[in-house]
Amino acid sequence: MSTVPVQPPEALLPALACLRRGDMAGARSAADAALSAEPDSRELLEFSGLLAIQAGDAAAAAGYFRRLNSISPADPAARLNLANALAAAGDLDEAGSLCEDAEGDPRLLRLLGYVRHRQDRLDEAIAAYDRAIAIDPADFEAWNNLGNVRAAAGDLSGAIAAVQKAIELRPDVPQMYLNLSDMLGRAELHESRQALMRTLAETAPPDPVLFTELGLAEVAARDFASGERAFREALRLDPRHTAAYLELGLLLDSLNRIDALESLVAEAGRRGLDGAEIGFIKAWALRRRGRFAEAQALADATPATVNPRRRAQLQAEIRDRLGDTDGAFRAYAEMNRAGAEATPPPPGPSYRESVAAEARMLTADWVASWNPADVDRNRPAPIFIIGFPRSGTTLLDTLLMNLPQLHVLEEMPVLRTVWAEVGEIERLAGLDGGEASRLRARYFEALEEVSPAQPGQIVVDKYPLSMARAPLIHRIFPDAKLVLCERHPCDAVLSCFMANFDLNYAMRSFVDLEEAARTYDAVFDHWTRARTLLPLAVHEVRYERLVEDAEAELRPLLDFLGLPWDAAVLDNEGAAARRDHIRTASYAQVTEPIYQRSVGRWQSYRQQMEPVLPLLAPWVERMGYEI
Repeated sequence: MSTVPVQPPEALLPALACLRRGDMAGARSAADAALSAEPDSRELLEFSGLLAIQAGDAAAAAGYFRRLNSISPADPAARLNLANALAAAGDLDEAGSLCEDAEGDPRLLRLLGYVRHRQDRLDEAIAAYDRAIAIDPADFEAWNNLGNVRAAAGDLSGAIAAVQKAIELRPDVPQMYLNLSDMLGRAELHESRQALMRTLAETAPPDPVLFTELGLAEVAARDFASGERAFREALRLDPRHTAAYLELGLLLDSLNRIDALESLVAEAGRRGLDGAEIGFIKAWALRRRGRFAEAQALADATPATVNPRRRAQLQAEIRDRLGDTDGAFRAYAEMNRAGAEATPPPPGPSYRESVAAEARMLTADWVASWNPADVDRNRPAPIFIIGFPRSGTTLLDTLLMNLPQLHVLEEMPVLRTVWAEVGEIERLAGLDGGEASRLRARYFEALEEVSPAQPGQIVVDKYPLSMARAPLIHRIFPDAKLVLCERHPCDAVLSCFMANFDLNYAMRSFVDLEEAARTYDAVFDHWTRARTLLPLAVHEVRYERLVEDAEAELRPLLDFLGLPWDAAVLDNEGAAARRDHIRTASYAQVTEPIYQRSVGRWQSYRQQMEPVLPLLAPWVERMGYEI
């Protein structure tokens, strides 16, 4: 049985003829002329609106679709077209109102979710997507968008589950894998992210965006060689792919491979890339060579759209070294604003609030109620290097890496694995010897998974904020030695504010100067209570003394640790050069000779620090510093 092709209305024929010739302007003019003769033609109104959308004129499209919707108010397609055009034109309120009563149409509910997301009404966006999915559980776009909104709301586990469902429904859409990769990274599920992107790179068509994301996943999982290969593959696929240049440049900088960074800049120049984005990478290299004035000109010429957080960091560090404290502080604030905006806080109490709540548990009566817990000490306890971030812990762990009898961990979440099994501080009281011994064994199991020590080596676990885990450490490692790194509280807090941390749960505390100071107060309150109530073996190392006379500060430390003096411990540059990567924000500093320029740095920013000095003054006095 043959079918008769449907002929378009005669009034549309002139516009269609123009469109076939690629004459968009002519098509729109012809459609408008036809509408003059037939102003209530639904076909002409819809066609004109679609032409306007295709031409990028969302406001005009909304006008056509509004007229169509008034003629056919019961037509869901007319309403959807109008709502889409309004959203594209930026009229979110009217677009949202058109979608609000769309209980039976998942397309309108999905659009409502999009509109509410753009309006930052995240709970309403989530509710809209949930309603759309209830009607059509196979709507992969709604699942994917729901994941994006949950991520924006800080619910990373819910976001990951939603995008995984979207991929299950449509495994052929690479963009959803990229969304999931980003979410896994923000959730610090680095091995899962790495596995996901490796699989995608093997199965999807070669694409520079895909390989750039693979590079980011490899770097996050600490496979730096694979990360570099992925970035270079992205550049092979597209020698002008700026994002791959940026990420490869930042990787080389973090690996302290400044010669390779400069070679990358030269390579970009040979390929004809000399724009502001490549200037940004060049500025990083100039900064590392101490050519700050040249670096500043290039950094300031970098568009704000190019990695705004890193751009602000670069500008801030250059201005700081040039003595422009006001400009530096503004740029550091912008760096933190951009970071906070890109990484919303998770739901629930902040890190500071959690630490303060645990500190209130630390009373003499509560500690007296603890069950006795004799633990199995077959394997020696680790040495824990603790202290507020940016207090010299990275410098100290770098120096201790020179001693072959020590196995130094740099901020690996081994103790956090144990804490996740404990769950909450209240459980510490009820531990018996068997459970405490099991948790101790679990620590060493987790250690073997991430960084096994050689036989006979003593583990040194450097994780600064483990100072807020002293009760746990004492419960499972009563024989542990703790090394507390101290630094002037004002310098420590300011340095945290100036550091471009990966914004995990704790590090979010430092995107705001006042919150950083309040976090310092909460962490030291927790530590002081624990040290007062528990028989901890503690030795203090002062950052200011360490950079002034390292040997004088380290000899007593090695005595405390029961280790013989070894002058090799003083070789900061040699130890730093042997490290493949430094995980902390101190990566650039520890490769330099030990310097004192950061001692008392806060005084240059005293005006900016004034609002938080009352919070820090009691700790300044207690630690014997001056304010």
